Amino acid sequence: MTEPADFVARLRADGQDQGRDHGRGRSGDRGQGQDRGQVRVPRWAQSQDQGQARVPRWARDQDQDQDPRWAQEQGQDQDPRADPHPHPHPHGARDPGQVPDPHGAQSQGQDPGAVFHAEQRRRRARRLAVGAAAALALAGVTAWLVTAPEEGPDGKPYAAALDEQAWPDDWPATTGLPLRGSPARTWASEKEELPLPAAAAVGSVPKEKVADGLRRAREFLVAANLDPEVLQGAWPADAMELLDPLQPARAELTEHLRAPGLPDADPTELFTRFDPARLTPALGGIRVRGRMTYEAGGAPGQLRIHADYTFVYAVRRVAPHPEPGPAPGTEEVARVVVRRQLVLLYAASESPGVTAGKLVPAGYRRQLGNHDCGTVDGFVHPYFSREAAAAARPWPVVDPYDDSKDIPDGRPSCTVPSRT
Repeated sequence: MTEPADFVARLRADGQDQGRDHGRGRSGDRGQGQDRGQVRVPRWAQSQDQGQARVPRWARDQDQDQDPRWAQEQGQDQDPRADPHPHPHPHGARDPGQVPDPHGAQSQGQDPGAVFHAEQRRRRARRLAVGAAAALALAGVTAWLVTAPEEGPDGKPYAAALDEQAWPDDWPATTGLPLRGSPARTWASEKEELPLPAAAAVGSVPKEKVADGLRRAREFLVAANLDPEVLQGAWPADAMELLDPLQPARAELTEHLRAPGLPDADPTELFTRFDPARLTPALGGIRVRGRMTYEAGGAPGQLRIHADYTFVYAVRRVAPHPEPGPAPGTEEVARVVVRRQLVLLYAASESPGVTAGKLVPAGYRRQLGNHDCGTVDGFVHPYFSREAAAAARPWPVVDPYDDSKDIPDGRPSCTVPSRT
């Protein structure tokens, strides 16, 4: 690297050569002195002591990653480059960010090269000190996260205060975000009204009767799968009341509810209930999505309604034994996905053995994702993460959210959900 003093000496020599070649015919040039044969040295290259070369500003401030006011930040009494003869700034007080008077180093009698190298050494040392301090701070935060107690000063768990959305995908959901990672988080909640298709007359069933049949079908779905009391194990009285008492289907379902068991008496084929002694729905953990269509039935005044709906439930264990979550101070929830395909017959008018305005379940199929189908007691039994890891489930893997195909006909078979 060229020393600052050498650079100035070379600059003087070059200026003298240029002056001999071009300076004699240009008496008005800025760089010319009173002697036409001598080139005037610019003021920025001079100092009060003409025997000493001044260091250019670019050489002093070559390292631009530090503030030029390094001397003041180091706690020195005086900046070595400070102007020894302060004078008013033409536009008022000097801005602290401006570079001081360029004659400071020479006026103090200091060697410019020594000042230049000393400044570089101080800046280098300061960068190392800042880097070391940052490394120590990061190490301290890491150690705190590892060794911190489960609860902070306010009694709240540290882990619970972190953004649960950033947790790994394979961590189970908790009561804080019961639908984290589920496609159902944007679906309708149990408090929203399920939409219905527009009603129109079909066959011998007028429009107003079609609308009534669709409303009753929705009421049945809600009473059997979303009623808060039914979800916690209560008898589905409202749902049963919507069924035709003159048809054998109602009597069969009543018997299944009273004495559930294999092979053909499983109430979960139509009703979603959880054992109230073990489980309860988590707050904000229920979602539903589906569709409904209709057509003329096989008998006069009959409407055939097709319903295909998927219900998602996040449930928690009943106190005082909550399921521990993946982070200290959190509580895990288990999610179960229930898809139902129903065919309901609606009678628009009275006929022998048929009650007008009532429904008859002519067909129903269901698929339960994350359910212990080996236990038949009228309740849905979802697995929590540690139970699922320990359970032997040699069943086919199925995506419970895929409703692009019909549920296979026949007796329900056990499946392992690819996700919940």
